[in-house]
Amino acid sequence: MSKSAIYTVNSSTQNLTAESAITLGSIIRRFGPNLGLSGNAIQISGAGYYKIDVTANISSADAGEVTVQAYLNNVAIPGAIATETAAAAGDIVNLSISALVREGCYCCDGLSNLTFVVTEGATVDITNFAVVVTKL
Repeated sequence: MSKSAIYTVNSSTQNLTAESAITLGSIIRRFGPNLGLSGNAIQISGAGYYKIDVTANISSADAGEVTVQAYLNNVAIPGAIATETAAAAGDIVNLSISALVREGCYCCDGLSNLTFVVTEGATVDITNFAVVVTKL
């Protein structure tokens, strides 16, 4: 089993509506063969368990809940969701997600896509979105 890790950050402001995929930005650090970045997805290859840690700073155009959900191959990862309530329009909320996922394919062609979506809230501005994925 090989070790791999990736750290991506997008500190450019993203203006998104509900059900929009979050752009992951650029790779800051990466090692090993099992993780890569492709568009709005972190690609996971190689059987094993992967730890996901996310931090986000988000402001909402309206008061109310702001929610981010992690998906693996377009399926919501159970428990990999964060919700905070903005007391007023423009308030910044800090969200974090921590989860463990399993890539079960032992063949060379197995590839999973990890994405993040704003699932609730009006129009939001994401000013920082950082993701670390580590193969355990």
